Amino acid sequence: MVETKVIGFIPPIIGVDGEFNTFRLSLALSKSLSTGEQVFLMNTKTQTIFGRAEVTRIDTGALSELCERCAGDNHSEVDSDDKAGAPERMLKLVTKIYGPHIAQPHKKATAVYMKRIE
Repeated sequence: MVETKVIGFIPPIIGVDGEFNTFRLSLALSKSLSTGEQVFLMNTKTQTIFGRAEVTRIDTGALSELCERCAGDNHSEVDSDDKAGAPERMLKLVTKIYGPHIAQPHKKATAVYMKRIE
């Protein structure tokens, strides 16, 4: 039996319909997930599963570079009209989540691209 992995999201959970990506600091997800794999989407506050998605692509690199390449597709940015400001907003958001001592621009990060399937 194959175990379905769970990817957690901090509320407010927005932009997780259709195609989107999520950022994670570290390369752990890039090593444990593969394209085509299905994952559960979980609200980390309530610990409840709210959907399922298929991994369509995985991108890695230094956090600052990943923000430049991938921030506009992030679930928190997909509805934004200001795509040019997405990299800066993404870096601020990741810094808020992980803290300024951990979320350094040179740290390795992963962007997991997904397509919601339910």
